[in-house]
Amino acid sequence: MVVNWYKVRERGAGRFRMEFLWWVYRVMGIRAVKFFVRIISWTIALGARPARVASAKYKKILNAYQKQKKLKQSHFSSFGHIGAFACSVVDKMSAICDKKTKIKFDINKDVDWHEFQNILSTGGGAFFICSHLGNIEALCAIPNAAGVRMHAFMNVGQNSIFRSFIERHANYTNTVIHPTEEIDVAMAGEMYDAVMRGELVMMAGDRLSPNSPDKIIKSKCLGAPCALPMGVFRFARVCDCPVFAIANMNTAGEKYRVFVKKLNTKDIKTMADEYAGFLENLILQYPKQWFNFFDFFEVPY
Repeated sequence: MVVNWYKVRERGAGRFRMEFLWWVYRVMGIRAVKFFVRIISWTIALGARPARVASAKYKKILNAYQKQKKLKQSHFSSFGHIGAFACSVVDKMSAICDKKTKIKFDINKDVDWHEFQNILSTGGGAFFICSHLGNIEALCAIPNAAGVRMHAFMNVGQNSIFRSFIERHANYTNTVIHPTEEIDVAMAGEMYDAVMRGELVMMAGDRLSPNSPDKIIKSKCLGAPCALPMGVFRFARVCDCPVFAIANMNTAGEKYRVFVKKLNTKDIKTMADEYAGFLENLILQYPKQWFNFFDFFEVPY
């Protein structure tokens, strides 16, 4: 039975616990927080059977695809997988909330990145389709450094405790957070105007809409069927601007590398398939950073 992401309960968060970890971070630094979080994540994983099941299914699909392609097999436990996610949340907290963050960003400067740079240098805007592969939320620190305004869409009903923590401590300067629940024709027009002003729009393309879970595009990733949200790809086309898939992958310690891929926008199916291919390529490079702990690799309709 498919468990959609918006039905997965928030685990491991609590206002007191979050504030305690924030105090530890401010006093003892990020490495100390990660030490505590790694221990906490094991207790969380014990009570999070759906997450462990989703992790095991993902690993099975990944290993089968690696075997088919004669690639090296990835070896990690569901506990280690959940622990990696917990540490990524710490990096997210550091990047978003601390002006003196230790998170370091590097860029994969390929042809697509240079094309994106050319768009910005000529005053153009762009639409980013992100995912929960790597640590995309930490990218909110980059618009502050680059001086570019970015509109990021998030589901405010999910992970309410962590989002409340972010609201209390975030140092957002050039990032505007919009609830996905407010997307309508007027919002689409507003985002069109934003990209025409040279601003950026970012929305996740790997999770179905809670309001329209049957509006999907069927695609494949790692050789397995998956369902992508039709509304996100339609929204991107309505903005009538260059569209890029984007991911922010942890390379070592608190170091991250940003990857982008320009998507063909001739139709939403082509766009979605290229996006899925982008995810697949990065999953094979960073298999432990797929942080969708629900039944992603199955078409529910």
